[in-house]
Amino acid sequence: MTATLMQQQKLDQVNDLVQQKQFSQALTLIKKITQDHPDFAAAWFNCAFLLFQSGEINEAADAINMAKQLEPENFTYAFQEVMMFDSLNRPDKVLPLAQKLAANPPPNQQMNEKLALILEANEDFASALKLYEYMAITQGNQVNWLLKQATAQQNLGNIAQATKLCDQALDTEPNNADGHFLRSHLKKQTLTDNHIDRLRTACDSQLIPPSEKTKLYYALAKELEDCSQWAESFKARHKGSVLFRQSFQYDLQSDIDFMRQIQLEYDADFVRQKSSKNTSERPIFIVGLPRSGTTLLDRIISSHDDVKAAGELKQINRCMLQGLQQLKLNPQLSRTAMVTASKRMDFDRFGQDYLQTSSARTGSKPRFTDKFPQNSYYVGMILKALPNAKIIIMQRHPVAICYAVYKQLFSQDSYPFSYDLEEMAAYYNQHNQLLNHWQQIGGDSVKTVYYEDLVKDLTHQAKDILAFLNLTWQPQCLDFHKNRQPTATASASQVRQKLYTGSVDLWRHYEQQLQPLIKMLDVNTGRTNP
Repeated sequence: MTATLMQQQKLDQVNDLVQQKQFSQALTLIKKITQDHPDFAAAWFNCAFLLFQSGEINEAADAINMAKQLEPENFTYAFQEVMMFDSLNRPDKVLPLAQKLAANPPPNQQMNEKLALILEANEDFASALKLYEYMAITQGNQVNWLLKQATAQQNLGNIAQATKLCDQALDTEPNNADGHFLRSHLKKQTLTDNHIDRLRTACDSQLIPPSEKTKLYYALAKELEDCSQWAESFKARHKGSVLFRQSFQYDLQSDIDFMRQIQLEYDADFVRQKSSKNTSERPIFIVGLPRSGTTLLDRIISSHDDVKAAGELKQINRCMLQGLQQLKLNPQLSRTAMVTASKRMDFDRFGQDYLQTSSARTGSKPRFTDKFPQNSYYVGMILKALPNAKIIIMQRHPVAICYAVYKQLFSQDSYPFSYDLEEMAAYYNQHNQLLNHWQQIGGDSVKTVYYEDLVKDLTHQAKDILAFLNLTWQPQCLDFHKNRQPTATASASQVRQKLYTGSVDLWRHYEQQLQPLIKMLDVNTGRTNP
């Protein structure tokens, strides 16, 4: 019996124990195998898996690294290392590992697709684009890869290339809803250059399922609005929003109760008890509802030489979830009960984890921006955990912001309140109470900026904002449209242009149709005449 065959037989014994869910015995045996056969790469790889399952994370990382050293050409080991750190919410580890692996793509489509998604999630659109181009060559120039490339090009600011790719995709699949939706949003359409007739035909087609037709209605509404056909635009958008709202369950009251509980628990007295360990002044948080101007503000600030745009980091939410897990709470707790329990988190560790896990995205500049809108829930946590961070709340005319959100088609798990005007109003009222609360208790750490003020007097507002951030004035902040840093928001195309003022009073074209919203809005929650 050869040594290799003996090693494989022992490894088979480990796999049998795993199949029988005898993980402790399997881990003991695999550790023995690695001791007896330290050059057996497959044993180290299996050891890493079992150590990870047992919660021995550092040891698992060492084991998989040993497997990679023994077989550096084995892409499976490298890929599983990426996946392990991704599941651990360690983008500081994931991003460089994924970038390295993607530079020489493995001959496995599923792995490449997952790598591209990870790169996109970490806003490395250039690396994701190269993977999609590779897959288009190796798997055939499929419509899916064309549209993936188009989205990446849009996020990189290459609108002409994105448009060309969408046209190619739609030449192959004329009724592809994703292609129509993306193309309609790449630029402002005109009376002489639009796709309205084609979109109307697609919307009337009986061959397109409702889940896809929603995107077509939104695309049609966008192009009609671009061409000032207001009534027809709202009619199309309303059809799309009703269709999409019917596709999922949503408990509005749960969101309202959640925000009320946050405001109750994270009061001034509690928030003032701040971390003494996290003294970093690097983070600049931009919060508020989507479409409130957060991307515009981010582009202005990150045009400064000392500021890196880190994009929409998800790390505050993820570090919060990890903090709750460390409390070993009853998994049956309600959301409001979890808010109360969250006050027992280790906020020193919370802040440290945020800074560490974000490091691959935040770069080496003195400051960085994090513009994830949903951080507006967690401002109290940020104030406690990162007391030297700055937080800017982006506000806008209540009806203007509600309409701007209503007109946007998000993914199903994002902003579910935004497809019904009355649900929108109720959510907005409570959300703005929360934003006002943060401003009242945030002291010198929190500043509210109004979108209308920014548009009306960009120079004065930009100087005021940089002063708040303790940044020196740099005139290039006014040329935000020249900022080449990538962005992955609904306004990715718009922010590549000079200051856009057309959306300030856009809602007034729909004042009659928006009456269900307007009647419910609490005007005291927002400034109606900025």
